[in-house]
Amino acid sequence: MTTAQLPVLRVGRISALNMYPLYHHLERVGGPQFSFTDGLPTTLNRAVTRGELDVSAMSSIAFARHADDLELVPVACISADGAVDSILVFSTRPFEEIRSVAVTPHSATSVALLRVLLGPEPSFRVLSSAPHDALAAHDAVLLIADEALTGGRDPFAPFVFDLGALWRARTGLPMVFAVWAARADLAPPQRDVLGQLQVLLTEAQSFFARDPESVVRAAAARFPFPEDFIAAYFRRLGYGFGAAERAGLGEFLRLAREAGQLEQVPELLAA
Repeated sequence: MTTAQLPVLRVGRISALNMYPLYHHLERVGGPQFSFTDGLPTTLNRAVTRGELDVSAMSSIAFARHADDLELVPVACISADGAVDSILVFSTRPFEEIRSVAVTPHSATSVALLRVLLGPEPSFRVLSSAPHDALAAHDAVLLIADEALTGGRDPFAPFVFDLGALWRARTGLPMVFAVWAARADLAPPQRDVLGQLQVLLTEAQSFFARDPESVVRAAAARFPFPEDFIAAYFRRLGYGFGAAERAGLGEFLRLAREAGQLEQVPELLAA
């Protein structure tokens, strides 16, 4: 089957700086067989589970919650082996004293991770006002992605906690914030295109490793951050899905289940 004959694969793209090193390559070399839809993680999660998208980067906890209908695309993810800079809690109190949090509506994984780290007692409410204003009613605010990066550069609270760093200190493992997942009911022709996507995701990691400067320059032209800031941020992130990432994801899902955030750990990730 030629490229022109292949069906279109509907692909979700997280519209934040963190995934740009992969999307930069997909945008440059991906053909008409890919139709991209941009959105923040929770929006893309819903689109995949409703059948509105065929494959996407999606919150790792959302993948686990819908694992019966999805399959892992085990060639890429978003992870951090320590501080991530874009999953931040801004607080008026030390972390262990937090009793109420206004949480971002845009990320399922970070909310579940915060519950794992804080325990069952603190109350969570969805953030519905400006983050600074929310601190008048809550001890803390959880932000992700570009909003967290902006807040981290000019903090609006006396305490700032990086959930990637807290996870690493607790477990010694990398934290996998998002995985790539496809619908399990894709037709065989779409699976051919999915195979192409997996190749491109692997190529994207190699291209970024060989020439990170060009990716940083392209990102700076698209996002409101300077090149040196973007370069330092990208060094925090990992995109490959290897043994360490699989172990980190499995541990996160195990603890999420213990914290009441997940009914069952998918069999392929269960210890």
